[in-house]
Amino acid sequence: MEIHVHFAALLLLATLPLSAQTTPASAPNANSVQTPAQTVLGQGWGVDHVGVAVRDLAQAQHDYERLGFKFGTVGHFPDGVSNAAVSLQNNSYLELLGSTPGGPGSDIADYVKKHEGAMFLGIGVSSAKAAVDYLRARNFDVGGPFPGSVMKEGETTSPPPQWYTVGTSSKPAAGKKGITIPIFWIEYLSTERQQKRRAAGLMDHPNTAMGIHAVWFAVHDSEAQLRTLRDAGFEVGDHRKVKFLSARGREVKAGQGVLLLLESSDKNGLLTRFLSDQDEGIIGLSIEVADLGKARQLAESGTAGKLKNYKGSYGTSFLLPPDVTHGVWMEMFQVEHSH
Repeated sequence: MEIHVHFAALLLLATLPLSAQTTPASAPNANSVQTPAQTVLGQGWGVDHVGVAVRDLAQAQHDYERLGFKFGTVGHFPDGVSNAAVSLQNNSYLELLGSTPGGPGSDIADYVKKHEGAMFLGIGVSSAKAAVDYLRARNFDVGGPFPGSVMKEGETTSPPPQWYTVGTSSKPAAGKKGITIPIFWIEYLSTERQQKRRAAGLMDHPNTAMGIHAVWFAVHDSEAQLRTLRDAGFEVGDHRKVKFLSARGREVKAGQGVLLLLESSDKNGLLTRFLSDQDEGIIGLSIEVADLGKARQLAESGTAGKLKNYKGSYGTSFLLPPDVTHGVWMEMFQVEHSH
């Protein structure tokens, strides 16, 4: 398993002027030598993974397994960060993240003192270098590509780069643009790990989960966010309402999935409460399943509660609350195919 971006590094990307950061001397693979990208994704698959910070990684993994998710081995890092991932059929995945309190990777530990929750979205691109060039050409304050790798159990030194990440600053340098929602871009140098997971059956989940389709972001001003994301090369999609959150907003297309930007339509609603407690960020997810009945049965068994189906934006759905998923609303849905 791997942690695709150091949480401390993600905070660095979000808070420092990226023009002051240095790009590593080693370059991404030959993929980056290409004609200018038509989109920031290139040929990347878009919505890739969501990192969920938890207080007790073993307990969180156990709770997710009771919901019908399957995990591989846990990954470890010298700074005290550990992770466990749920790999899904469309190559997206959920990443649970834990940290040793007081260690070098204590950003996660500090965060979960207040609440657990989904902290970031990684978006898959075919070339990190091309993504940097694309964003810089549009006047964004960009950092990277930054190399990343994971140590297997028992290893003490990091292997050669396995991926490259790119980030934009939420506090850009004067005259530059930035993105305030917690997203970054990632280029994988090999698909070998995904292939191994698939071959080992780690993408075949008892609850039939197939992939992350939508990542819900709670924002103060969806129109302002949409303008920034348009400038970054994303295409705006459908209008959506999420009634139980008292929220409305708009989709942004991101390859195989969407970013759903939601702002409050009620000052006393759940989304308003979320934003009063923390910064703009991920409040929920929509995960496609192949068999909603099976997924619901496992979820009810794992939570000892009854769940109701409803007509969602993407198909018949049911909803798991944050106290079950360690901090994020999780909608599971099944696409209704016409005959």
